[in-house]
Amino acid sequence: MMHGIAKAPMSTKRAGFMLGLMTLIYVLNYIDRQIITILQEPIKHEFGLADWQLGVLTGAAISLFYTAASLPIARWIDRGVNRVKLIASITALWSLLTALCGLSQSFVQFVIGRMGVGVAEAGFAPASHSLLSDMFPERRRPFAMAVLALGIPLGIMLGLSVGGTVAQWYNWRVALFIVGLPGLFVALIYYLVAREPERGASEHHPIATADGPEGLIAAMKILVRRPAYVQVLLATGTSALVSTGMLAWTPSFLIRAHGLTLQEAGIGLGIVTGIAGLLGTSLGGWQATKFGAKGMYAMLPIPIVALGLTIPTFIITLFIADGTTALWVSIIPISMTYVWSAPSIALVQNLAPVRIRATASAIYMIIANVVGMAAGPMFTGILSDILSKRLGSEAEGLRWAMTITAALMVWAMVHWTLAMRKLRAAQDRGELVVAA
Repeated sequence: MMHGIAKAPMSTKRAGFMLGLMTLIYVLNYIDRQIITILQEPIKHEFGLADWQLGVLTGAAISLFYTAASLPIARWIDRGVNRVKLIASITALWSLLTALCGLSQSFVQFVIGRMGVGVAEAGFAPASHSLLSDMFPERRRPFAMAVLALGIPLGIMLGLSVGGTVAQWYNWRVALFIVGLPGLFVALIYYLVAREPERGASEHHPIATADGPEGLIAAMKILVRRPAYVQVLLATGTSALVSTGMLAWTPSFLIRAHGLTLQEAGIGLGIVTGIAGLLGTSLGGWQATKFGAKGMYAMLPIPIVALGLTIPTFIITLFIADGTTALWVSIIPISMTYVWSAPSIALVQNLAPVRIRATASAIYMIIANVVGMAAGPMFTGILSDILSKRLGSEAEGLRWAMTITAALMVWAMVHWTLAMRKLRAAQDRGELVVAA
């Protein structure tokens, strides 16, 4: 059977094929999740929305319900549900709901549709991370997570460029139809050809192969007793808050401050985000694989430096007079915001026993989504509303709101540094095994 469980470690060829399919699904995931950022200006004018309401559509509407569904789905996964069938089902569901959002006749209807997308997307990260951990050994796991994470910049690139172009030529509703419906076909292909691996087939040391607890509370107790895991969560949340708070508002900033059209902002930022994301994610995965051989702690120095570079370079782009120049210079800070992604996912999986890896991943994604996707855009949006009134300009209000948001990256750097120290201390005590 196509969905039978492989009773031995999966072959490299099959693992690579499934990784490619899951990366394609992740591309669709981020197209559907992020397309609203390029469509928010026409949506704002059609429904007469304030910036904080746009923050709800781009962040809170999807993230809060994503959060509510994540842990129940993750526990279901950890108890043995077929992850291949689950991924196929939720991909079809979020794709359909994205298309249906194009029929919204009010802000409330739109929010409800985005809530549904959040619930459907909640299962992908824990299921895919758990699958990849059973398909790839610890040493190669950062590479696999980096390849999967490439779906994020590719999805954002396509969402911005396709969404902006279609909205310019037709309208934002047609854009949602066009990006939503292809997911139904991809979900069917994945259902027919993917295969479920045996759980724990790629593990060789006691920390990973220890049996996991049955209850959610017991699983969470195991995880929170690992200080490095807690610091990775805090670092992820603060990094996501700042990154999303900056990037979600970049299209609107280019339109308001530099007069770019939807199509210009969408295609330009889509290309820039795609290039930057590929560079940053590849660097993060490569350095984690290379230096992680010394220990998990060695995955983090380069991401910490990268986040430090984000602050001045992003602020510089906000004050460049020419919009086109600002757009291309933004490749530098945007690429730096992607470097931490693959190492953080790999660390979460490496620090958790096999039987609670989906739960560990769900908690990780909850933090990233609640603090990042929900709070980030809303925080910047609220600041923008306040500063726009004081400065008498929506463009200037948004510029300074994004500047303040960027400066908060220092907070994230503190937690990544603490995570690195906790990992080093745990390794020195013999609690962590260096990957062979």
